[in-house]
Amino acid sequence: MMNRRNHLTGLAVTTAGVVLISPDSLLIRLSLTDVWTLSVWRGLGLAGVLFVVQLVRHRARAFEVFRNLGMRGVAAAGLSGLGTVLFVAAVQYTSVANVLILIGACPLIAALLSRVFLREQIPGRTWLAIGATLAGVGLAVGGGLEGPRWGDLYAAGASTCMAAYLTTIRGAGNKDMTPCICLSGVVVVCATLPLANPWAVPAEGAWYLALLCIVVIPLSFSLITIGPRYLPAHEVSLIGALETFLGPLWVWLVLDENPGIYALIGGLVVICALALHSVVGQILINRSGPDDPA
Repeated sequence: MMNRRNHLTGLAVTTAGVVLISPDSLLIRLSLTDVWTLSVWRGLGLAGVLFVVQLVRHRARAFEVFRNLGMRGVAAAGLSGLGTVLFVAAVQYTSVANVLILIGACPLIAALLSRVFLREQIPGRTWLAIGATLAGVGLAVGGGLEGPRWGDLYAAGASTCMAAYLTTIRGAGNKDMTPCICLSGVVVVCATLPLANPWAVPAEGAWYLALLCIVVIPLSFSLITIGPRYLPAHEVSLIGALETFLGPLWVWLVLDENPGIYALIGGLVVICALALHSVVGQILINRSGPDDPA
């Protein structure tokens, strides 16, 4: 069931989360920290900040909220944690533009998973938007790569994990699944701590790392996790394609890492497809009435 209020709420919450997370790749680079150490602090930030949030929200019921997540919540936490590690590794081993453009395949994967596991109908306009997104991905990657790199494979894995995570969250309906992000932080820490040196963060990168792990990641992940309560997983991941354009732009402006003409054109194709998809969707919902299914 989709209505105008839910659609606008989903668009606003998800877009805010994606815009907030868009400097992620830039802050990873500025932190000057290796993959494993950065992942540990990233996981600790997620787990620590969001556990405090759950204590404030639920007080004595906080632990009950975690128990109520069930196996779906545990699965979502595992997928999110694995995706986080793969994303950080990808940013370290290939260009930011390539990482975020390969992440652009997430809507197609999410649509397929939603169709198979949730039996959700995918509108024709969404398939067209997914096709345009993949065209942008193909243009950017095909024009910008000189051969496959490990970072590109990591990015493809991160995209798959994110799609599966959003589909899992969507399947929970109206249940509050934000506590599973806290668990995902624990997963990240357990997976990367044996390979990390948490005290090896350079002084010049510590402030960027703190900003990333304490503010940007917990808040943005919370907003993006709320998104599937109001929008289908494939539409949430389509909005996530905004990062394809914004992420490399921040890195270009601050670090002068030129993503190249193919990456820029591919990113513009993605963002135009996303904008058109959202506008058409809102028009159709407005026509169907404020409380009728779209």
